[in-house]
Amino acid sequence: MKVIQIKTEGNLIRYYLADEKEVPVEPVIKFLKFKDNTGYARNTLRMYCTHLKHYFTYLEDRKREFEVINIDDLAGFVAWLQNPYIYQKIVPLLLTPARKPQTVNIIVDTVIAFYDYLSRHELYEGKLSQALVKFIRHPGRNYRGFLYGIAKTKEIKSHVLKLRVPQSKIKVITKIEAAELLNNCTNLRDYFLLYILFETGMRIGEVLALWLEDFDSCSKIIDLKDRGELENLSEIKTVSSPRRLDITQELLDLFMEYICAYHTDMVKTNHIFIKLKGEKSGSAMDYTDVDNLFRVLRTKTGIAVTPHMFRHTSLSLLYSVGWEPELLRKRAGHKNIYTTINTYVHPSDDEISKAFHAVSEQLKPKSNEVHI
Repeated sequence: MKVIQIKTEGNLIRYYLADEKEVPVEPVIKFLKFKDNTGYARNTLRMYCTHLKHYFTYLEDRKREFEVINIDDLAGFVAWLQNPYIYQKIVPLLLTPARKPQTVNIIVDTVIAFYDYLSRHELYEGKLSQALVKFIRHPGRNYRGFLYGIAKTKEIKSHVLKLRVPQSKIKVITKIEAAELLNNCTNLRDYFLLYILFETGMRIGEVLALWLEDFDSCSKIIDLKDRGELENLSEIKTVSSPRRLDITQELLDLFMEYICAYHTDMVKTNHIFIKLKGEKSGSAMDYTDVDNLFRVLRTKTGIAVTPHMFRHTSLSLLYSVGWEPELLRKRAGHKNIYTTINTYVHPSDDEISKAFHAVSEQLKPKSNEVHI
């Protein structure tokens, strides 16, 4: 199975699934077209196509047809995702599963969405998606709303094949590491890119989607807009991503210095971040340029850093200085506050220790209450 990239008549990048003879898998094409028509982002469509590639590869290995799959077959798919050699007569030297539980869950979510689409279509008469879905009234989250216990709790959609995901800490960098990365930038564009990631907590796709007019120098605000899929393939991730972000004077000064230095009359794009060298110099910077930059920074500094770690660091620092979850949600551009809370609202070991010592005297028994 192969994921094939194509360019549409509207000059948009899209994907479809094909077998080894490059014959398109028609049900997958229809599913992706449906998702495309209902406004899903290009990267999400690519992710769906990749997930269904894994699924149809599994069906091919097991000599199964997608129309006659049952819940046991899908449970086998979950096992196959964790160990692709499980049905072969070989013993791989795998000390850990091939995929993390959260990755397996996301892939299975896509397969269930695929069957849910088929069940509403004349191509498929089964009820597999309905059999797999379950609703959880108390999902075990930390956050409790104002009317918790009074108002009816909203049920959360899940599925019966979901694996348990161990809690893990988000990856961040320290302020010292951030300073070292900034000091190893060789030009103002790269320095400005890292600085804006660190201060605003924006996703890298959002930064690459910024236009010159998005900076409001009078109000010291970045007005992030959804303009759809852009020339450098950057796009806004969710409906909650468009937002206004307050920025410091230092960042605004960097913006003005960068624009004066690089956005000459030769630059024809409205994108803030542009390529500086090569045949496409002056055109919009893209994800490949960012990957190359961070690869160089990792080599020079020895810091295992990614653009998304700047986002995690920025939002974690805001939480550590007292920002409320709802403020963090707005800053992050999250649709659901649970995403913000489950990602960023976790006290550190130092915070727990300080909180304990602050009340430790109150925990001691009075001397006349001790009996020997």
